[in-house]
Amino acid sequence: MAKNNVTGSNDKVAAARKQAQQQVKAQERRTVALIVAGVAVVALIFGGIVWYIIDQASVPDLESGDAVAPLGADETGGILIGMDGEAGGEAPADAPRLDIYEDFMCPVCGQFEQINKDDIDAMREAGDIQLYVHPISILDHTSQGSKFSTRAANAAATVADAAPAHIVPFMSAMYENQPAEGTTGLSDEQIEQIAVEAGVPENVASTIDEGRFTKWVIAATDRSSQDGVRGTPSVMVDRVMLDQAEVPYFQPGALKTHIDGL
Repeated sequence: MAKNNVTGSNDKVAAARKQAQQQVKAQERRTVALIVAGVAVVALIFGGIVWYIIDQASVPDLESGDAVAPLGADETGGILIGMDGEAGGEAPADAPRLDIYEDFMCPVCGQFEQINKDDIDAMREAGDIQLYVHPISILDHTSQGSKFSTRAANAAATVADAAPAHIVPFMSAMYENQPAEGTTGLSDEQIEQIAVEAGVPENVASTIDEGRFTKWVIAATDRSSQDGVRGTPSVMVDRVMLDQAEVPYFQPGALKTHIDGL
């Protein structure tokens, strides 16, 4: 009888030992899984950092030779529009500086243009402002891979550089023919036709598809982000971002009233 008790006890010990070993192995498997998962997360994070560094390294600097700047462009990526409406024209040095950041795919930029264009033109012509326009590309992701924002901004830079007298009517015409956000946008051929109809010589319009100022557009867009631009349109006066809560520039006359009061 005692022998049977010993045998039973041994069986329980063996079973307990086996269960303990199984638990240890299970814990080891969980530990290994956690380590593998941790390594994968670290790899993803590291890969993301490397991609970001590489991506940022591919962005040319505005002051580098890689980014060919159009006529009238300065170190902020803005193109000066003179009193006569020409890119690179003359403007009073003591007048308030007005910077407008815009994307030709942005429907709200089109609304801003409709509301403020006449006032801005009048202030510019009167020498009441130094006007700098910033054609940037932040909405390429909405144009179904066609990079319309970049191509349109390059077109504006091309016109500013080679047909400076036509930059204002060209930009207005681009908004008059603005494609819907989320579409592929306009083709290079359509942009060239708009340019010709706005008075741009055909020999200039035909060079738009060469993309000569594409790197400048990319660099100017990156610079705008560094300067605090988080969307379009964005408006600065004397390089200070206007808050719409303080200057409701989507209300007719509000922007002009603010500048007149400086």
